[in-house]
Amino acid sequence: MGLKPSESLKGTDSWHNPQVHQATGIIVAQTKETPDEAVSRLLAYAAATESTVDQVAADLLAGKITLV
Repeated sequence: MGLKPSESLKGTDSWHNPQVHQATGIIVAQTKETPDEAVSRLLAYAAATESTVDQVAADLLAGKITLV
């Protein structure tokens, strides 16, 4: 059994970034996904665009991207 997506962020600088948590909440509210599913969505988007999770979160909060 693998780590939950949120577990993979723990201990990283991104885990302590409030924008990552805010972006996770936005995704949960928009999609009705669980927080772990929302974090998976953030991680997948970051990997697909060769961005950091922090940058994806900032872009989501700024309205530059949507993950719905």
